[in-house]
Amino acid sequence: MIRLLDVAKEFGGPLARLRGERVRALNGISLEVPPGTAVGLVGPNGAGKSTLIRLLLGYIGPTRGGVQVGGMLPRDYAERHGIAYVPDRVSLPPSWTVRGALDAFAALGEVDQPKERVERWMRRLGLAEIARRRVAALSKGNLQRLALAQALLADRTVMIMDEGTDGLDPEWVARVRDILAEWRRADPQRVLVYASHDLEEVERVAERAIVLSEGRVREVIDLRGGGGPVPAYRLEVEGTDAGRRVEAAFPGALPVPGEAHAFRVEAGSPRDLTHRLQALLERGVVVRAIVPEAGTLRQRYRHGISSKASPAAKAEASTAGEKGGTA
Repeated sequence: MIRLLDVAKEFGGPLARLRGERVRALNGISLEVPPGTAVGLVGPNGAGKSTLIRLLLGYIGPTRGGVQVGGMLPRDYAERHGIAYVPDRVSLPPSWTVRGALDAFAALGEVDQPKERVERWMRRLGLAEIARRRVAALSKGNLQRLALAQALLADRTVMIMDEGTDGLDPEWVARVRDILAEWRRADPQRVLVYASHDLEEVERVAERAIVLSEGRVREVIDLRGGGGPVPAYRLEVEGTDAGRRVEAAFPGALPVPGEAHAFRVEAGSPRDLTHRLQALLERGVVVRAIVPEAGTLRQRYRHGISSKASPAAKAEASTAGEKGGTA
């Protein structure tokens, strides 16, 4: 569905080139996103995520290499089929109302049954009660939900979200996650490109994560198993002789230093974890708590950036890992 071959993008004219002032935002990007895939875009500030998104939307063209969406140039694909897009910054005429904005987007997008679709997404995204409110009076969260509603009005095969849940509270982030899963189930060919600060949310939404740094792809991470580190957990238990029983259910379990009934354990998958916990319970051990360690994406993101990028990118990767996200 999406294909990039040796794509480079530079900004600046001929004089900037002579002066050595041209900025290379992307440098030799080659990617393929097949139909039915959700991919996350992660990376430090200046990694090239926004430039890549603009290329996919057809807003700009590459300096070198080829970009295709659905076998077509991105601009041609967007004009013929449309691309659902949630930008990182929502900018709308302040005098528009919520309903007026959605009516306008439905008309511009030639949406079938526009009134029904507008009503549906206003209800789903909690906008019906503020339908007559002007854009200038919207909170950041309401404005973000309006942007999500406009992206969902038409039946598109490709959706691109650039910090699409920024400004939403945890409840609405979870609701949007469910809506995206429903959107994908409605058509198995649909492709979601999801750029986010929140690495843990990327893990929940996407099957693959593309780690960008300094205009290059540093790593493509499979988030659904196969190639990543085995998930690790902190297990707290009660019961006599608990250590021996934990080790029987979780071979290789390591005691947490200074804590008599806490262990670091590993499980290859959620199903494997369930079976091992069941075996532990059958041995008479009371499980007090089990908490996952830092997610696979966060671990590999920090390792990939720190091992291959410049000192500035390494420092930002370390900060992102500590905060659980990235710019």
